[in-house]
This record gives sequence, C-alpha cells and structure tokens, in this order.
Amino acid sequence: MINLSERISASKKRCQTFGLNPVMIPKPSGKLTPAELQNRRIRFDELLSVMSLFAGRIMHLLNNTPLLLVLTDESGYILEMYGDQLIKKTVTDLGIVKGIQYTEESMGTNSVHMALTERSPVSLVGQEHYHEALHHLACYSVPFHFTRSHHLSGTISLLTTIDHQNPVFIALLSNIVDSIERELLLSRNNQKLDLLNRILIKNMRHGIIITDPYGRVSECNPFAEQIANCKKQDLIGSSIFDIQPFGKYMYKVLEYGQSYENVELTFGNIQNGGIVCQFDSYAIYDDKNRVIGAYAQFRDITERFLLERQVITAEKFSVIGKLAAGLAHEIRNPLTSIIGFIKILKTSENPATKEKKYIEIVYNELLQLDKLVSQFVLMAKPSFPDRKLFNIQELVQETLLFMESQFIIKNVSAQFLHENNPIMLHADPLQIKQVLINILQNALEAVDEKGMILVSLESDLNYVKIRIEDNGIGLDEDELGQILNPFFTTKENGLGLGLSVSYRIIENHGGTIDITSDKYAGTTMTITLPLLQS
Repeated sequence: MINLSERISASKKRCQTFGLNPVMIPKPSGKLTPAELQNRRIRFDELLSVMSLFAGRIMHLLNNTPLLLVLTDESGYILEMYGDQLIKKTVTDLGIVKGIQYTEESMGTNSVHMALTERSPVSLVGQEHYHEALHHLACYSVPFHFTRSHHLSGTISLLTTIDHQNPVFIALLSNIVDSIERELLLSRNNQKLDLLNRILIKNMRHGIIITDPYGRVSECNPFAEQIANCKKQDLIGSSIFDIQPFGKYMYKVLEYGQSYENVELTFGNIQNGGIVCQFDSYAIYDDKNRVIGAYAQFRDITERFLLERQVITAEKFSVIGKLAAGLAHEIRNPLTSIIGFIKILKTSENPATKEKKYIEIVYNELLQLDKLVSQFVLMAKPSFPDRKLFNIQELVQETLLFMESQFIIKNVSAQFLHENNPIMLHADPLQIKQVLINILQNALEAVDEKGMILVSLESDLNYVKIRIEDNGIGLDEDELGQILNPFFTTKENGLGLGLSVSYRIIENHGGTIDITSDKYAGTTMTITLPLLQS
C-alpha cells in the first residue's frame, strides 16, 4: 500500500514532467465563466446552505486562527470560499478564487486534486506542496460522495498558515462531511414530508390553520385565506387571536387546552356571499405533553345551511299560504259587501256632508284593506309568471317615469345607467315592474331630501343585473339578516310584505336578490335574472 509521502513524491515528479516551475506562482489553466459558476452552484444549492452554517460555527470556534474553508465539485472547481479577509487576500494573490479548477497539471501538487484522485483525506503542509509560493500554507482536504440524498461529489478543504497547522483538522473536516450528509438527508426527508403536508393541506376541501404555541399562524390553506379574508403572506406570523369570530376559541385552546367540535360560525353576510362553517379546534402536543401549537379546521356548510333555511322559509310560506287562503275567504266576502254598500251610500244624495266625509274615509280604508289582503295572498302564494320577451331598459325607464312625481315631491335625484344595446328579457313584465316599484319605494323612503338613487343595468350572455343603490339610512347587520322575512320592517307604518313579495317573484323567475348595506351610508339591492327561460 502506497503511503502519503510516496504519493506526494510521485505527484512532484509528474509536475516536473508537466514542465511546472516550482519557483513561479501556480496559474490555474481552467476557470468557469460567471454563468457556468452559477449553474454549478445551483446544483449544490442545499449543500452550500448547510456548509455556510458549519463554516460559521468553525470560524466562531477558531476565531483566532486564520482559516479558509473551500468547497469544490467533483471536477475540482471552487464553488465557495469561507474565511477571514487576511487569509482570503493571501490565497487570492496566489490566484485561488471562486471558479478556478484545482488540477495537478496547472496547480502542481495540491490536496484537492489528490483527495479527489485517491478518494481519501489528504493533508499537505509547507514544502509538501510543489510550488514554493504555497510552502507557508497547510492544506487539508476531505472528499465527499453523497449518494443517499443528492448524488453530489467534491471536496471540503481547510487552508491555514503553517504556523497554525494541526493534524486534528483532517478529523474535523471528516466530521463536517459526515454531519453535512446527515443534514442533507434530514433536509430531504423534511422536504418530502413538508411537500406532502402542503399538498394535503392545500387540496383539502376544508379550511386549515395551524399556529405555534403563542397563537402565531404558521400554516394555512387557500380556503382559510378566503374565510379570514386575508392573503397567506399576511396571515403567516399574525396573531390568530385577532381573527374573529374564531380567535376567542383559539385562545381557550392554547391557554386552557380546550377542544371544540362542530361550532357553527358565519363569515361575512350570508345574503351576499358569506360562508357558514363548522369549526373544530384542538391543541397540538409534543412527546412531553407540552402544547406546541393549535390546529383549526373549517368545514363549509353554506350550501346545507341555505338549503335548510330555504326549507324553513318554504314551510313558513306554506303556513302563511294556508292562513292567507282562509283569511282572504273570511275577509273578502264581507269586504265585498261592505264596499258595495258604501259605494251606494257615496252616490246617495241623502247623507249629510259630515257623514259623507266619514263614509269617504271608511271607503278608502276598506280599499286599502282589500289591497293588503291581495298583497298578502300574492306574497304567500304568488302566481306563476306570464313570461314575455321585452326590453328591460324600457321597463326600468317606464317605472322611473311612473315614480317621477314622488321623486320630485321629496326632492330626490334618480339616475339610470344602462348599456346602449337593448337587453331582451324573457319574464313577466308586470311582476318585474312590481318588484322595481317595491324596491324603489323602499329606497325613496330611506333617503333624506336631496338624496340620490342610482339604477344601473349590466348583462352578459346568461344574466341581467338590475342594481338599485341609495345613500339613505342603511341597515345594520341584524336588520340585513331579516329584511326579506315576511312582516319585518324598519318603517314606522310599514307592513313588511313588499320585499317578501319581491323575493318570491324573483325566486319564481329563477333569479336572486342580493342586498348589501352600511348603516347610515346606504343600501344596494341587486336583482339577477336569467335572460332565457330555464
């Protein structure tokens, strides 16, 4: 078996054969371009990151020793150098910089080339180097070949002055190589686990939020971004306790170890794209039973919630329908008779003037009562739409013209914005007009004098949207949640049937009414109708 001294002697003889002058400073024959160097560094990216960590530790441990740590690839090209400025300047003056290649033909006898060739650790001290310019240095190189993780090969070398040479540096470098391989393996396994976790979390149909023990968000998925109304980059690192309505629950999870299951939470206004979720949360413990974070899950039950509410609403309307049918039968018969007799008395020449005035009042009130019964019946059991093809712009303009006198009396400005091209809608024009009158009447009553009402139309291939905006008193969250319920009203003398009737009419047309409102700032009602009959 050939020992190191024999290998050094053999190398020096080859250097003489190459024609190298030991007195001259060695000049590397090969050097990578910046682009080539960058490409090679990309392949070693993770190793460079780990190497930087170990280099920092060694520099701190041996802070009084001039050291230079050098990383090369399998071809001997220097990819990175770590060290103090003094030793860096020394080797830079010798032409040893990032991108050069350590070969025996150009650099003479050197530890990097020998370590790669012999595949074993090598140390060259002082005159063991071929070139005299390197006789004041001690160089140690350990080869690596990481096959279990990244399939990377190369060397890690340590250069110092001959005054600080120490055989223990070889053992130190060997330990660094072993530690780096373990770190790379651990990093690769963690990356796989992290990737798997991210794929699972990202593609789950439920919202997921994970926190650290202090309530700072450490992970979340797209659905969690949606319910928190916040981007992931803004959520990460923020306090979970500041996000309501579930922040208070998360506090109890982390502070007291409580768990929650199937807590129903609402995010936003359910009438306008809000989400209803079932919320679960529990603490995450380590192997010593210490809380290291919290897990929260949100299951979207909006569709089920809306369906249940529709069923409840349908049941209410069914009961109201039966009540309305009986009520109409019991009231309308005597009403018809009373109205008939009053009409006869009105035309009679006998009643006194004062009595005639009273009869006029009774007659008007009876007509109003008859109108109320008709509206109640329509709300409870609306007739099927008598669909026709008509221009919706013309219908809206006609409705605004019909209400123009009311706008003028209250000194309210009404504007209509619409597309130039006609929008043809297949619906019941009388029922749609009734809806528009109901909503415009509500808007008119909500605004003060000199208020504004804006009506706008927009359409695509499938739907038309009629948007009615006002700058009136607006609704609070509680009022907004009940505004479509029968008999709910915010007006002193209102009956709470107008919007209920409108809702049923639009529902029968296969459309929707969406409402947004800010208290004291105004309300927007958006009617969406399909252009063609479904």
